[in-house]
Amino acid sequence: MLRHIFLVLMVLFPQLSNAGWQDPLETPSASTSKAHKTLLLDVTRAGERLVAVGSHGHVIYSDDNGASWNQGKVPVSVTLTSVYFASSEAGWAAGHDGVILSTQDGGKNWSRVFDGYSANKAIVAAAKVKENQLADVLAQAEASGNDVAVEEAEMALENATYSREDAEYDEETGSTKPFLDIWFYDTKRGYAIGAYGMFFYTDNGGKSWIDVSARMPNSERLHLNGISLVGNRSLVVVGEMGLVMRSDDLGQTWRRTPSPYEGSLFGLVNAGEQQLLFGLRGHVFSSADGGISWIELKTGSEQTLLSGYVGRKSTLLVGNAGSVILFDRSLKNSRTLILTGRKAAAAAVEASDGSFVIVGEAGVQRLNAGGELMDQSISMAAGDF
Repeated sequence: MLRHIFLVLMVLFPQLSNAGWQDPLETPSASTSKAHKTLLLDVTRAGERLVAVGSHGHVIYSDDNGASWNQGKVPVSVTLTSVYFASSEAGWAAGHDGVILSTQDGGKNWSRVFDGYSANKAIVAAAKVKENQLADVLAQAEASGNDVAVEEAEMALENATYSREDAEYDEETGSTKPFLDIWFYDTKRGYAIGAYGMFFYTDNGGKSWIDVSARMPNSERLHLNGISLVGNRSLVVVGEMGLVMRSDDLGQTWRRTPSPYEGSLFGLVNAGEQQLLFGLRGHVFSSADGGISWIELKTGSEQTLLSGYVGRKSTLLVGNAGSVILFDRSLKNSRTLILTGRKAAAAAVEASDGSFVIVGEAGVQRLNAGGELMDQSISMAAGDF
């Protein structure tokens, strides 16, 4: 669980005080000829271009199907966990310290549009509003004399108070949470989700973000790991403890839906009329009825699956120990291959020539359309920082 390993390390080993420490939110990502060999956590397409993000604020892009890469200019050096493009030019990346970056030139140059400090302020403000609303609900319940309603209102208010106090503690101490996925419907409307139930929305292309976590049926503040579009207007968010939530109005209202698994889920992809849901220990489930019912698919692998991609001829799921599971179009047949070095794979994308680019602990690796490893003599252009 690459993204979540970083989350655990951040919790167990907070920022160390020393004379040489530099705030990664204020330190630009350094130019390096080995950026394509360092830890990368997501990759996507921006038109014909490929863009990948990862540790140290690295953003790299390729215009030749992954054979060679250039490094983008990034104003932060925090780990970036997710990247998404709504057009060939307009894209966003999100990651640790609550950071969200924006680009308008296909990934060459990036600017910071949001961070953990702003996130903490927004979360505190939203928590106070919710606490006040629930205090009013409790007062109304007490006035009605309904003991059951009073008990329910008291419990809800207590949970809201705890949430507000936690948010204020984060704001006071400066601790921030990582975003784990980002998704845009178009160049204006998008969502960023993350640890402890973080859920933010923008309707102006990322210029400003608002905390909309109160919309989610997630009072436990479970980690939100992945967000996907199903059909034209339905969104699905998956997370820890088998969490599956669905919205049929582009995120205005949400409901929990039946989950086939109690362990953490990391993503969902649409393959034709079917959806594939995947997570811990190699669990993969298929649904042909919009997530009402699920059938578990046996792949022969017990490695945790972190990401998936639906290509023109194959659907790929990638994960720990270099596992890559390839499904045919029917999703009835699959085979598993192991990447060289058995290093964890975090994400995959299909290039315009039909090949696949996979990123992870080993940096960039490439497969041909048949799922065979290609020549890995991948190069990095000299930076002009």
